[in-house]
Amino acid sequence: MGRNNSISLSFSDYVKNQPFREVLPWIGGDLQTLRDTFVIDFGKSKKNKKIIFPINKILSKKFEYDYLLGFLELPENLDSLKGFVIVTHGLGGSTKRFGLRRISRKLANNGFGVLKLNLRGSGSARYLAKGNYCARCSSDVISVINYFKKFINLEFKDLIKMNNLPIYGVGLSLGGTILLNACLDYDENNGEKLLDGLACVSSPLDLSSCSLCIEKSRNHIYQKWLLHRLKNQLWDGFNDEGKILNNEKLRKKIRALKSIREFDQKFTAPSWGFDSLEDYYVKASPIFRIQNSIKKLPQMLFIHAKDDPWVPYEDTLNLRGKFIEKFTILITEKGGHNGFHSINGCWSDEVVKKWFISI
Repeated sequence: MGRNNSISLSFSDYVKNQPFREVLPWIGGDLQTLRDTFVIDFGKSKKNKKIIFPINKILSKKFEYDYLLGFLELPENLDSLKGFVIVTHGLGGSTKRFGLRRISRKLANNGFGVLKLNLRGSGSARYLAKGNYCARCSSDVISVINYFKKFINLEFKDLIKMNNLPIYGVGLSLGGTILLNACLDYDENNGEKLLDGLACVSSPLDLSSCSLCIEKSRNHIYQKWLLHRLKNQLWDGFNDEGKILNNEKLRKKIRALKSIREFDQKFTAPSWGFDSLEDYYVKASPIFRIQNSIKKLPQMLFIHAKDDPWVPYEDTLNLRGKFIEKFTILITEKGGHNGFHSINGCWSDEVVKKWFISI
């Protein structure tokens, strides 16, 4: 554990006394990673309130009726509301993913209002916006958070006046990269930060090393599965825009994609204005910007496992000893990618909850 001196002793004691331990049958990084895919979710979320967030067209300051869809889940007792948390999903995911719903329920059951956000082009909000999100879709995320702040100031103004409620973020996998980039890109003259705290679970800090990792021969099935989801997302988007029906060239281009790197090269990078795949991977990798923009970042929690088969942990590990007043870094031997399934449920969900309460 890389210790942040501003974190409470109770949190440090919890992590020390309750280290992550795998539970049968989810032994090893691969089964930890895949567990949520195998398990049926019988849990029930509290009533969700739909919120539609207006966002500008990609690479434009012009609003052309693009929107993102979020679901706000509130605790039963609003009088003891601790704050709000924005939760973002990973690559090819949406608010329907089990892991996102599970951590959202835990936070709501422990006094937080939770906004589950579908990023551009994902999930049931596919038809609301043109294009797809990328690792540095900061303009979308900043617009959502600014709108959300105004929304809660109106809806919960009495509670906020009494308690000065914070707004935190949780990013799962690439969702953490996206929120971290948004914090780094946020620019306020008065020094205000985009979020009051941010937890990143299994989040890539260097997209190039992550891309090389997923292309290893051992990860062939993973890449094929992820690419299938990305192709469907891309296909649905172009279909909604009426670009697929009479465009055989575009259909063949999508079908021919063989890797996530190729997907990023032919679609993600150009659609978001990057000059090349390499330009995208460098400019959308937070690791290259953290040091020069550290003042923009809130208190941060990083959780990563050494046996993560998708995202190398070394970049997160290398943050240890740097910016110790802002970063709390937990590197476990086991846990897989966004797994951390223990005998008491998801260990990382519990750690994130306790960390928010402690800061």
